[in-house]
Amino acid sequence: MFRKAQVVYLVRESFAGFHRRKLTTGVTILIMGSALLVLAILTLATLNMGHLLTTARAGIDMRVFLREDLGPARLAELQPRLVVIPGVQMVTWISPETALAQFKEGLGEDAGIVDLLDSNPLPASYHLTLTPGARNLESVVAIREEIAVWDEVSEILFNQSWIDALERWTFRFQMASLAVGLMVFLAAVFVISNTVKLTMAANARVIQIQKLVGATNAFIRIPYLCEGMIQGLLAGILAMSLLGLAGWFLDDRLGGVIFFSSQQISGFILFCIVLGLTGSYSAMRKYLTMQSDI
Repeated sequence: MFRKAQVVYLVRESFAGFHRRKLTTGVTILIMGSALLVLAILTLATLNMGHLLTTARAGIDMRVFLREDLGPARLAELQPRLVVIPGVQMVTWISPETALAQFKEGLGEDAGIVDLLDSNPLPASYHLTLTPGARNLESVVAIREEIAVWDEVSEILFNQSWIDALERWTFRFQMASLAVGLMVFLAAVFVISNTVKLTMAANARVIQIQKLVGATNAFIRIPYLCEGMIQGLLAGILAMSLLGLAGWFLDDRLGGVIFFSSQQISGFILFCIVLGLTGSYSAMRKYLTMQSDI
């Protein structure tokens, strides 16, 4: 354990670098803040894209068309069988008359064409609303294969191309976000690491004297670790402040955009602190014998 005087010294040295190296520290925080701002924008874009994809997936459903020669009793028996299928959230009966009315409404100004028909050509059907977890190609295909063998069913329709596109774009965006996020993370660690290396190179003589008089690696290391954490904290606050200012300015132009919650902002800043700690720790491997004494 450190004595009180040592603790006071470590705290003072943790903040002393900001006073001694104003320009270097300021540039480091600006560069790191810029890198973290890119990461924050990317993360925010990922959240909004995820929300957009979730909203789009809500439109994934299935229509089960039935044979025309089925009686009312047999048609009614199908609904409880459909409801118990895993992945089916709700089943809605659509009569031929309702189907024709919906079709007529979808035609808009051309709805008068329907009146030329001698009879209603649309069959009865069930509209299947799927659970959120089943709104993917694999689950939809499984549900279709289970229903397709029923004698009462004549045809099953779902928008496979739409589901395929969602699956592809979701995967592509996730991979792109992961790649760019990793690059930004490494860039931020590189900036902090090299700043701490320059600081320690400038203080190499002081470090040598500290080791000669018996200072442990932990005692030497703590001020630099704290300095890196403070740099990460300030850079994170800078990135969030700039992003919040941009969000406030563009709020009217970008309606419906989701911003970070207070918990997410706190988590991001905590991540920045850990990032600063990581950069500082990696920089000192060149100057100190890394022992598990901290």
